[in-house]
Amino acid sequence: MKVNYIKTTILASAMSLMCSCIGDLDVMPLDPNIMTAEDAYSTPESYLQGLKKIYSVWALSGQDNAGASDLEGMDAGNTVLLRCWWTLQENTTDEAKCAWGDSWVTQVNGMIWNTAEVEPMEGLYHRSMYIVSLVNDYLKQLPNAPEGVDRERYNAEARFCRALAYYVLMDAFGNPPFATEETGSSLPEQIKRADLFDWIEGELNTIKSSLPEMTDEYGRADQHCVDFLLARMYLNSEIYTGTKRYTDCITACNNIITSNSYELADDYAELFMADNGENADARKEIIFPVIADGNTTQSYGIGAIILGSRSGSEGTVKNYGCNGGWDGFRATGNLIRAFNYDAEESAWTADNINSFDNRAIFYSEGRSLDITTSAIGTFTEEGWAVYKYSNLNGDGTPGKNTTFPDTDFPLFRLGEVYLMYAEAVARGGEGGSTSKAVEYIQNLRKRANTAYSEVTESWLTENTSVSASRASVAYGNILNERCRELYWEATRRTDLIRFGLFTSNSYTWAEKGGVISGVGVDDKYNLFPIPVSDISVNGNLHQNEGY
Repeated sequence: MKVNYIKTTILASAMSLMCSCIGDLDVMPLDPNIMTAEDAYSTPESYLQGLKKIYSVWALSGQDNAGASDLEGMDAGNTVLLRCWWTLQENTTDEAKCAWGDSWVTQVNGMIWNTAEVEPMEGLYHRSMYIVSLVNDYLKQLPNAPEGVDRERYNAEARFCRALAYYVLMDAFGNPPFATEETGSSLPEQIKRADLFDWIEGELNTIKSSLPEMTDEYGRADQHCVDFLLARMYLNSEIYTGTKRYTDCITACNNIITSNSYELADDYAELFMADNGENADARKEIIFPVIADGNTTQSYGIGAIILGSRSGSEGTVKNYGCNGGWDGFRATGNLIRAFNYDAEESAWTADNINSFDNRAIFYSEGRSLDITTSAIGTFTEEGWAVYKYSNLNGDGTPGKNTTFPDTDFPLFRLGEVYLMYAEAVARGGEGGSTSKAVEYIQNLRKRANTAYSEVTESWLTENTSVSASRASVAYGNILNERCRELYWEATRRTDLIRFGLFTSNSYTWAEKGGVISGVGVDDKYNLFPIPVSDISVNGNLHQNEGY
């Protein structure tokens, strides 16, 4: 899992990026804080290092240590890209709330932000744009690469990373600035969401044949990664473009499934443990991870999720591989009720729900099921803790570092492919079958050793209560199954928007709308505002509607 890095100084999102040289490159800059691209890209090895630097932005805030940041003004801990994406996909929803007193927490917990700076939004936007800038610079340099560099593959991998960054920007902000290696403007113009969708789709289809079908190095993009990202886009196409693309979603899912390159891991919990990148059983399901290593890739990305979900009074190296905990992230009652345990709620415990469905990995001792007073400061009293992610290896030993976990974040995995396929079939896509959709859901449930009733073809399309609430929606069984299988995997906000529930008053949860019992909010919150920090320096940008 070791990653080498290259450093350059680039203009990204109109922010000055200050980087420095490291010993992996036998190059000394004139200024210790500045290295030109021409100097940096001078050997075959440097082009691989440059490519891995692009990949690393998801996991790392900077290059020297966990306290370093590639972006001026971006806190190294709070603005790791993975952490920002996870926070905005989870803490805005019915799956997670945060107990910290940071200024951004109340706004994100309650969906009451405005155009004032919100740290996770700033981090998500600027680090995604940073990837775009790194890739644009890399693609300009790549034609000059010496012999020994696989230019075609490196070009395709870099462009995949850029397409993924633009997907995040499209999903979260809708209409971001748009620049490629060919545009050359330091003040890029905005692109409409539907146009960006078309560009990403075209880009992915163009590069696919230049990637290996199956990567030869864990963590690098291949053709299956392209199909996965396309499937996610097609499943949400009606939101992004106004046009349904469920048939295309099924095609992309089938490309992955019929390749026979992946299988469900036998043990669900091992997908989220410290050795998931080395464990052959977990690896057979993971399609594309954000890689972590406790000694060589230290950051507060996955570490924040693992440490933040434990209490300092309860966390020990023995029970989850890290010292202490941060008393931060925990579940809402809605998440727990998605498991629909067949007993009186007063008798529910983390252990008996886990025995009913082993995907339910929680801690309940001394905690109420619901957050009823306040999310802030009530971590150990209100809301169960989520222990899904761990810095323990499959054999129970801790990861190599008790502060920075080894746990990779499975950004793409086969379990989600099965769920995307089933939903696209249920919603009327062609090229699949309801019998296969049922089979795939049943496979997930068998792995979870659940006591739920059997899935039928009618189950796929039924109007169903969401997380045991009074809200009922079409295809609700699939939404509930996605919650049980994918909770805390940074998909929930996008899911709730697709099902029309994210802003709706018909389905609420603790703190929604800034009210402890939850209320509906304005539809403008389906998108985040473009950060004023960029609008103020780029006159080509306009704020999203309603802000």
